[in-house]
Amino acid sequence: MFRRYLIVSFLFLFFSTRGYGETLEIIRKQFEVYQRSPGEIEVLFTDDAKEIDNVLKRTETKRLAVRNELDKATKERKPNRHLPSPLFSEEYAAPFNHYVTVEHAFAKRSLEQDKPEDAIPSVRYVYLLAEELSESGSLELRTGAALIRLKMLETVQSILLHPLCKHEYHELLYKTLDDQINNRTTDRAIWERYREEGKQFFSDVVKCGFIKMIAPDVLKELEDRLAFREYETKPAEWMAQDQANFHKALEKIIESCAVPFYKRQSVLRQLNNELREHRGTAAEPVFTLLLLRDVSSSMRIFAQERSGIEMAYLALSASLEKQNRQKPVNYLTGKEYELRLIPDGVMCTYEGNVKSFYVPYR
Repeated sequence: MFRRYLIVSFLFLFFSTRGYGETLEIIRKQFEVYQRSPGEIEVLFTDDAKEIDNVLKRTETKRLAVRNELDKATKERKPNRHLPSPLFSEEYAAPFNHYVTVEHAFAKRSLEQDKPEDAIPSVRYVYLLAEELSESGSLELRTGAALIRLKMLETVQSILLHPLCKHEYHELLYKTLDDQINNRTTDRAIWERYREEGKQFFSDVVKCGFIKMIAPDVLKELEDRLAFREYETKPAEWMAQDQANFHKALEKIIESCAVPFYKRQSVLRQLNNELREHRGTAAEPVFTLLLLRDVSSSMRIFAQERSGIEMAYLALSASLEKQNRQKPVNYLTGKEYELRLIPDGVMCTYEGNVKSFYVPYR
């Protein structure tokens, strides 16, 4: 999901001129070395246990440093962070994925070595990182956070199915999922932050010029459009109209967050049509289209992630005989979750999802 939009020099420009998420930048620097030599991280996707152990030993200091930073961020939550831009290069996002890969591999090896208790912190810290990414104001990072959460559910399931898993481990995982359900950044807050990042982006385009800020491949794609020729003759008027289109679109997106995803489809279709009706004309909102090109798909991924987390949470809650504060309707489909109590555990699923989440009794 992390596409290459902007050139690296653009990143350095923003690093020197804007405030951004200090926690995320500290974490990013721990694993940015693997942007240039990713081979070591790729070893973690193989079946070579010896080599995987070697990589985990070599990355242990970095892994623990990230955990320490996430612990500090949890205690000292600072709002209104800013990233380099709502659009940024693949190089910026890659280190976060490298860290998640290391934690995932560490958890897997812990389970293979019959140490499920060592795998549980990996789940907790990856989810703490996901929440940091969710607060960032970046649509790309927020989408990445959703995919990270879904991927880590596989580790949660593996821990619960491990023969040495204990009741107390269920309790720890329940608390982690409870935090994901009840203390997460809301959809509305995500889009409000994105609105602010977008406003800053337009301001920076005016200061720096789009030619210096757009990656060559994207610029080549856009340079034949009539709107860019119009920009050369009326830059202030052109940018003001584009920014007005962006603000209007974000207001509609934010308003749509008053209802669950499954009720937003008509709003998203209308927005999509409005944004594209001027494509190829002198009035084309080029940067608005660029900033909002993935709104519908990102919203769906957010809803899929929320459904996955809730499915696991409900199954784990039932296995522990917890009283849920609410029994939610599926955010993605609008249908009820199916919860089945079977002799040796609890299984939860929902309509349209073939994969169930199973929690054995302990």
